Amino acid sequence: MEIKEPIPFEVNDKAHADLFNDMVKVLLENDTGLLEQLLKHTNDARAHASETEKKKWNDSQSYKITADSGSQLINVPAGGRIFDAIKDKGTCTFYAAAGVEDAPAPPKVSIRGMQTVGEENSGSGFAIDSSGSAYFFYYHAGHTSITWTMLPTESDRNRWDNGQLAKITQDNGKPFYHGFASETDYNTLTQTGMYLIYNSGINGPSSFNRVFLLVMSYGSTLIQIAYESVYGKNTYFRVLKHNAESWTPWEKQITLSDLLDGSWEIPKEIKNDWMEYDPINMPVKYRKNLLGEVEIVGAVKGGILGNKPVFILPKEYCPKQAIYFVGVASSIGTSGVPQFHRTLIDKEGNVCVQSSSNNANPTEFITFGFKFSAR
Repeated sequence: MEIKEPIPFEVNDKAHADLFNDMVKVLLENDTGLLEQLLKHTNDARAHASETEKKKWNDSQSYKITADSGSQLINVPAGGRIFDAIKDKGTCTFYAAAGVEDAPAPPKVSIRGMQTVGEENSGSGFAIDSSGSAYFFYYHAGHTSITWTMLPTESDRNRWDNGQLAKITQDNGKPFYHGFASETDYNTLTQTGMYLIYNSGINGPSSFNRVFLLVMSYGSTLIQIAYESVYGKNTYFRVLKHNAESWTPWEKQITLSDLLDGSWEIPKEIKNDWMEYDPINMPVKYRKNLLGEVEIVGAVKGGILGNKPVFILPKEYCPKQAIYFVGVASSIGTSGVPQFHRTLIDKEGNVCVQSSSNNANPTEFITFGFKFSAR
């Protein structure tokens, strides 16, 4: 584009002609400057605003959450109500001065918060007062005030305050683990808790492997209860420590199944003309349970009365002192009259049927059903 210059006026009245020509000159200078700016913009190789950028600007949210300075958008003065100030607003930040009517904080404490809005006339958010207390709040359409909840809630604080702070297991709930590579000293396990020990350790129960250990303390008393589970064998032990004294010896805890689990033994030899009365249904046998009690059952016949033994118990089954028992004897030949026998078990384990009340058939049927404590 080329700007054409006009022909100057030439009239007899030079003063008026010069005034008019000066005005035309200014207009011409302005047009020349505008042309230069347009040509400079046209020749600028840098990209101007794209359509995408224009759309982004046009579609952007113009609503402010904070003031231009980044401080709160809404200020609630003392004596005002937070609810009235924010109920018709969208997402926003606010500051409520001390003495606001519906603040959850004490009267002399100010509060700052942020509101989010999901539906019309419904809002929720959080706030923190100047003393450091935090709050959650909400209100719904039709409400005339804000509902405030202090964080953490009262139930949360009670749960935490009443919670047990000492760990008795790992964070995943499993026992504290002592592996094969370590050597566990049971005397050092004094913290209340549950332990799983995979090494033989020292000062623990003898012949123990893979132990679940429970340690409990009360005052100056410590209790250790160990449980072994290897190849289906379940055994309980306990040890106590009173008033900083040394540990008591480990003691096995006996269960009902332990008491009923003693295996029966058969005498190596039945002597002195005695024989089993009914080897199938009433065999002579004995056993000892975990309490050290020896039980003898069965029936014999045909032997010699007196101090000659029917059979002899092994040493570990012998009583602490001689013991006498009375048992059932045969009533054959003495119809209608119950008969009995007296049996001696001495400290050497000799089981002797000394006498029978049946004079007609004294050894026809002699029964055993005795229990005593071994030495």
